Amino acid sequence: MPKADAALEVTEITSAARVFPDLAEVWRHRTLAIVFAQRNVKLRFKQTLFGRAWMLVQPILLSGVLTLFVGTLLAVPSEGVPYAVFAFTGTAIWTMFQRAVSEAGTSLTASGNLLSKVYFPRLIIPLSTIMTASFDFLPVYGLAVVMVCAYGLFPGWPILLSPLFALLALAMAFAIGLWVSALDSIYRDVRLFVAYALQLGLYISPVMYPPTVVPAHWRTLYMLNPLTGLIQGFRWSMVAGIAPPEPFAVAWAVALAMAMLASGLTVFARLERLVVDRI
Repeated sequence: MPKADAALEVTEITSAARVFPDLAEVWRHRTLAIVFAQRNVKLRFKQTLFGRAWMLVQPILLSGVLTLFVGTLLAVPSEGVPYAVFAFTGTAIWTMFQRAVSEAGTSLTASGNLLSKVYFPRLIIPLSTIMTASFDFLPVYGLAVVMVCAYGLFPGWPILLSPLFALLALAMAFAIGLWVSALDSIYRDVRLFVAYALQLGLYISPVMYPPTVVPAHWRTLYMLNPLTGLIQGFRWSMVAGIAPPEPFAVAWAVALAMAMLASGLTVFARLERLVVDRI
């Protein structure tokens, strides 16, 4: 029988530590990340009556509760715009960030069976959850645009910057998710800590109130929360009449996101080879 010459690609799995994951390899498997993200969306809404309409439920319910109790009963100021718009634009970006961090953080342990059977870049798993969060955010973003237009609060050109603030939120969520996903495969305490931290984050970030209600002597410390500039920037870019974010808060959010992303990739590269044995 004639011999067929076939190119055989060999992937060597080594225990040698890298500074960063092999990003070129991740790029070659980018289609796999999209497939995983699509699978995540389909599995989430499988056998549901309303399907992808559930993407809108969490931000709508959260903003509705905040409007009733915080905006109406407590009369918290909303920078001169209807509190419903103020709350929804804040909860839209917060919900995306919270979901991305939560799902990316537990993504490796949730995919343990798959990781033990076939090789592919482990970074694909948390990356696909970030893509899933971005898919979920699209209808919420569309509803936010419809809402601000219905209230006559379309901001004009600043709305072009809103996707940049959303991307910054996803980058920060990805950075945190890298840290959590790698450490969660070794210490399950990490996911519990992150769950509590996210609950606290809702109250120490300007989701339900503007930064101006924070006392002046606490304002600098408050700006060190990177979500302050991020959420305020997104709200400013979406709603006319909202004060722009402090330049320091935005610069700090960008710098911290980049630093966390670089360090998260380093930690992930050092621990990813241990994931299969630990899960």
